[in-house]
Amino acid sequence: MQNNPLNVNWQVEHPSATYKDPIEVVVHRGANHLAPENTVASAYAALEHGATWIELDVRKSKDGVLYNLHDETLDRTTNGQGALADMNSDEVDKLDAGSWFGKEYAGTRIPRISEMLDSLYGKANVFFDVKRGTPVKDLVRLVRQKGFATNSFFWFADEGMLKEFVRLAPEMKIKVNAGDIARLQYWMTVCRPSYVEINPEQITPEFKAFCKANGIRIMAAILNANEKAYRTAIEKEPDLVNLDQPELFQKVLAE
Repeated sequence: MQNNPLNVNWQVEHPSATYKDPIEVVVHRGANHLAPENTVASAYAALEHGATWIELDVRKSKDGVLYNLHDETLDRTTNGQGALADMNSDEVDKLDAGSWFGKEYAGTRIPRISEMLDSLYGKANVFFDVKRGTPVKDLVRLVRQKGFATNSFFWFADEGMLKEFVRLAPEMKIKVNAGDIARLQYWMTVCRPSYVEINPEQITPEFKAFCKANGIRIMAAILNANEKAYRTAIEKEPDLVNLDQPELFQKVLAE
């Protein structure tokens, strides 16, 4: 088990990154066009193409084990069926989460969050997309244990879970979604956002100035995008981008 007892505030800068602008790359489900999404393989493929942040989708099994799985159900990306929350970990650990993507990935397992953090320690920062039903206190304890408290941020679709997280982990960073200053101001009454995710076309000079004045970093959401969308996002000069194809984004940046 790896941990970080000194709670060192380190940030990963990938040596192969060749960006013209200081835009940090967050990968949505890993490099999911190169390897099965939400696996160690897709995370490592993303790092090879300049990403410095890996998104983990946190879900709980019936017996309380935290896994990295985007969908509520197992059907799309594994040979299992039904909701992950209805299956015990000994069953989940036997599922094949790679054959659907390619035969070379047959036998790939749904990774536990603890496994992902051990694999990424010292290599990447982590964005936690915390799904409804996840025990917040268990996740906070695991993140602290694995040494990711200072090099991560969290998003909650459930506002109640967000408020619980603020109470349990006031030192950890939060990402909110907002399309304008008014919505961002609302979230500032609930928590202290460190990041805001927004569509590139909604990033205005006024929005950027407001975020800068309040110490909030801007992450442009460009999921399932193409080269044109990447170029548009780059022109907006966000602090981070959240995307699916780091290999394509790296190509655009190198033009």
